[in-house]
Amino acid sequence: MRPGLLFRFLAFQNTLAATFALILAAAISVAFTDSALAQRIALVIGNGKYQSAGTLENPPKDSAAIAEKLRELDFKVTMAIDSDLRGMRASLQAFTEAASSAEIAVIFYAGHAIQVDGENYLIPVDAKIRSRDDLSPSAVRAGEIYESLLKARPQVTVLILDACRDNPFTKAVKAPAGLASGSASSAMLVKHPNSGGAIIGFAAAPGAVAYDGGAGNSPYTTALLQWIDRPGLELATMLRRVRSTVVELTRGAQVPWVEEALLREVYMHPSDPAAIAKLESGEKLQVALLDTMRALDNPEEKMAASEFYKRFTGNDQATHLVLGESAENQQNPDNAFATQALVWLSIRQSRDPEDFRKFLASYPEGPFALLAAARLERVEADRFKVASLTNKTGILIVGETSVTAVTPLPSEAMVPGASTDATKALQDAPAQPQLPAAKTAPVAGRAEAKVVRPEALGPAASQGQQVAALETDDQLEREAELGLSRDALSGVQMLLAASGNYSGAIDANFGPRTRGAIAAFQKSAGLADSGYLNRATLQGLTNQYARKALSGLTHASARAAVHLVAAVASRGPGARPITLRVAAMSRNDQVHAFWNNLAQDFEAAHPGYRVEITHQPDYEYKERLLSMLGSPTPPDIMHTWGGGHLEALRDAGFARDLTQEMSDGWAMEFRPGVLQSFTQDGRIYGVPSSVELVSLWTNKALLEKAGVKREQLATWDGFLRAVRQLRSAGIVPIAIGGRDRWQFQFLYGMLAEQIGGRDAFAKAYAGGSDGFIAQPFVVAGDRLRQLADLDPFQPDFLSVGEGDAGMLFSKGKAAMMVTGNWRLNTMRWNWPGGFDRMKNELMRLELPGTAHGVDGAATYGGADGYVINSKAPDMAVELLRVLASPAVQTRIAELADSVPSVSGADLGVSDPFVSEVADTLLRSSYHQLYYDQALGPEAGEVVNDVATRLATGQLGGKEAARQIDRAWQQALHERSDQPVPIKP
Repeated sequence: MRPGLLFRFLAFQNTLAATFALILAAAISVAFTDSALAQRIALVIGNGKYQSAGTLENPPKDSAAIAEKLRELDFKVTMAIDSDLRGMRASLQAFTEAASSAEIAVIFYAGHAIQVDGENYLIPVDAKIRSRDDLSPSAVRAGEIYESLLKARPQVTVLILDACRDNPFTKAVKAPAGLASGSASSAMLVKHPNSGGAIIGFAAAPGAVAYDGGAGNSPYTTALLQWIDRPGLELATMLRRVRSTVVELTRGAQVPWVEEALLREVYMHPSDPAAIAKLESGEKLQVALLDTMRALDNPEEKMAASEFYKRFTGNDQATHLVLGESAENQQNPDNAFATQALVWLSIRQSRDPEDFRKFLASYPEGPFALLAAARLERVEADRFKVASLTNKTGILIVGETSVTAVTPLPSEAMVPGASTDATKALQDAPAQPQLPAAKTAPVAGRAEAKVVRPEALGPAASQGQQVAALETDDQLEREAELGLSRDALSGVQMLLAASGNYSGAIDANFGPRTRGAIAAFQKSAGLADSGYLNRATLQGLTNQYARKALSGLTHASARAAVHLVAAVASRGPGARPITLRVAAMSRNDQVHAFWNNLAQDFEAAHPGYRVEITHQPDYEYKERLLSMLGSPTPPDIMHTWGGGHLEALRDAGFARDLTQEMSDGWAMEFRPGVLQSFTQDGRIYGVPSSVELVSLWTNKALLEKAGVKREQLATWDGFLRAVRQLRSAGIVPIAIGGRDRWQFQFLYGMLAEQIGGRDAFAKAYAGGSDGFIAQPFVVAGDRLRQLADLDPFQPDFLSVGEGDAGMLFSKGKAAMMVTGNWRLNTMRWNWPGGFDRMKNELMRLELPGTAHGVDGAATYGGADGYVINSKAPDMAVELLRVLASPAVQTRIAELADSVPSVSGADLGVSDPFVSEVADTLLRSSYHQLYYDQALGPEAGEVVNDVATRLATGQLGGKEAARQIDRAWQQALHERSDQPVPIKP
C-alpha cells in the first residue's frame, strides 16, 4: 500500500476561488498592522538565581519561552535573565528609549517580588534584603516602570507580572504575601494624546500567592503561552482566558488578576475575519486534551489521560500542573499501567458490555477494575432498554455518537408490540414489486376519500355538515402541501405498520384503513387524531418508528421510501434524503458485506440520511480518488494515509479540521503514536483506522541451523555477522521484493529512526539547518550500504515484488524479512507444517540500528485512516465515529487481519502475532510514518530511489542524504515560495 498523490490542480482551483477574498483580507490586515509590527517592543526579565534567597527554576525558562513567542509575533525583544539591580535598570532605560511612541510596548517579569505599603518591588538576583530599609536601594519599584512608560508614551502599554511567588523576603520585611494592585494603576498610563490605553496582568489576585509550578513553566506562563498567539483574539479577552486556564490548572488555588484601561481593541496577533472564524471553531488540540484531563474526576482516569497526553505530545510539563502531587508517581509509569490506561481510555464510554467483560478478564486486579465493573453493571441495565433496536450486524447504534456491538436478536423482536400482520407487512415489503416511480406530489387520499365541498351539499345541509366538510378539505390541503410522492406515501404506511397500527397493503393508497391507522397513531402520540398527515405526525412517526422500520427492510426502494418521509419530517416539504458518500480502499469481500450492513444500520439510526460506500482496490484508489473529488458528488469521507497524502488533501480543502470533535475524549480512544500521523500544526485532520508495524521477522529454525543466536540480532554488528553466517550456511539471509522499491525504504527509514529517534526526523522535516543531511540519516545510509556489500538478498531480488518475497520467506526459503503485519496471513497459509509449527518458529524482532537505540518506544510503519471532506454535512462526523469505533475495528481486524488503531480493540485480538504487534504499537510513544508517505509524493519518490541505490551498492550515505534533503527543501520551497538553501 504505497500511496503517492498530490491534488495540485484541485488545490489550484480552490486557491483561485479564494484569491480575491484573501487579497482583500490581507490588505485590511496590512493596512492596520504594518506600522504596528514595525513598532512592537518588548522587555522580558526572568530572575531565578537569587544569591541570598535560593533558586527559582522556572522564571528564566518562563521568560525565554515568552520572549520566543513575542518574537514570533514580530516584537523586537530585549531579554534580561538573572539580572542584578544595575542590569535591570539598564535594561529598563534601553527599553524606554526603544519604546518611544511605539504602537505597543510589553514588559514581562518573572521572579521574586514583594509589596510594602501598597508599593510593589521587583527583586534583582543580587538583592540583600534584611529589613524594609533595604528595599529601595536593593529593588526596582513598580513606580519606576510606570514612570519609564509614561516617558516613552507608547500607544498601548502591556505590563505582565508573573511575580507573586511566595518568597523569603516577605518575612524579612514583615510584608504580606503577593502583590498589591493599588500601585499598578493602568489609568495613569492613558492620559497622553494618541493613547490606546494600558493593561496590567498579575499572576495572582492582590495579596495572593502564585505558584512557581513543577518542571517546565509556571501555571501562569503555561496558560499565557497557550493563548498569547491566538490570531484575532483581543488582548483583554486573551487575559481572561489565561485566567480561566490558570484557575483550572490549579483547581482554583490561583486566580490571575487584570487591571485594564484600554481605549480600543488590541491584538497581539491581528488576523483577518476568516482566520478568526476558523480559530473560534475549535481549540488547539493540546489545550483541548488538557481540558479533557481536568474534567475527569477519577484520579486513575486522570493519570491515564496524562499518560496519553505525554505520549501524544512528547512532553509532560502541562500534565504535571494538572495532576499536582500525583505527578510524582506518574513520571515513569510501568508498562502494565500504561497498557491498561490506554485500553481503558479507549473503551470507557462504550455501551457494549462485552468490552468491559473482556477488560476485566484481561486485567482483573488492575487499577481500572472497579471502574470497569461499575460500567459493566450500568451498560447491562441499559441493554435491556434498547435491545429491541439491535440489528443484523450486531452493532447497536444508539443516538448519534456511540456504537456498541451486541448479539443480534430474533427478527420478530425488531418491531415489539406490532401485530403479526403488521410485522408481516414489514417483512413482505421488500419483496413487493418496485414502488411506483411517480415523483409528483398528489393530494394523499383525494381519490378514495370522496370529499364533498360545502356548496355541493345543498341548502338542506346542516351547519355541522358544512363545517366538517370544510375541515376535511383544509386537512387534505395541508397534507398536500407536504409534497409527499407516492413513494413517500408508501413509506408512511411502512412506518404505520412498524407502529402496530396498520396491517394493510403497502400501496400508497390512503383508504379508511390507512386513515384509521394515522388517527390511532396520532391519538397515542397526543396529537389531534384527524387521520390526516401533517408535519408533526410525520416527525412523530419517524422519531419513534423509522429505526424499527428500516431495521426490517433490505429492499433499496422500500428503504428509500422511509428516508423520503424522514427527510420531509425533519427539513420540510420538498426535502430529499442526504447521501453520505464514503470512498474506501479494500479488496476484501467480507469487509464489503460487513460495511454494507453497517451502512444500513447507520441509516436506521439516522432516518433521512443514506450511506453510499464504494470500495476501490488499493492499486486503483489513488487514481480514482482524484476523479471522484472533481465530480459533482465528491466523497464526504475518504480513505487516506497520514503525512504527505493527508497534507495534500488538507491544502486542497478536502480535509475537515476535527480538533473540536476530538476534544471531548474521542482522541484518547486511539493509539497516541498513531494519531500523531493525522495531526498537523497542532490540529487533527483525520482519524486512523488501521496501523501497520514494520518489523524484522525471522525463522528461528533457519537461524539455529546457521548458528545465529537471538541476542546477537540486538546490535548492528551482530546483525551483520548473522548475515555472513547465513550466507556461509547456504541460506538466503533476507527476502526482499526489489521490484517494489519501497521495500528498501523500510530498511533506510528504520535505521534512521533507531539511530536518531523522534527528534531527528522532526528537525529535518521542519527544514532545520542540517535537514536530512544530519548525522542519523548519513549513518543510516552508510549502514544500509554496509548491508548491501554482504549480498544479503535472494539472487533475483530486483525482479520480484513484495508478495513474491513474502511467499519465499513463508515457505522457509529465507531466514529473515523486513515487512509489515499484513504479511502474516500469507505466512499462516504457507508455513511448512502449518500454523502450529509457525507459532514455534516465527519470531518478530526490531531491526537493530545501534546497540541500544535512541528511543526504545518508537515504531515504524503505516497508518491508514479517513478524512472528512470540508464541505460534507455534519452527520459525516457521526458516521466516521462509527467506522472508527472499537466495535467496528475489532470486526475489521478479524476479517482483514489488520491491527486496529483504537486501543480498546486490542481486547478482541486473539492471534498471538497480531497481538504482539498490537501490544508493541500500544506501548509506542511515537509511530514514525513511512518516509515516502511522510514527505509526500515527490520527495517520497526520491527516498525510495535513494534507498534502492544504497541497497544495490550504487550510493553512499552522504550523497543519499544530500539527495533526500535537496528534494525535501524543494518541497518546502514550493509550499512557502522561499528560496531553496544550498548546503555543503
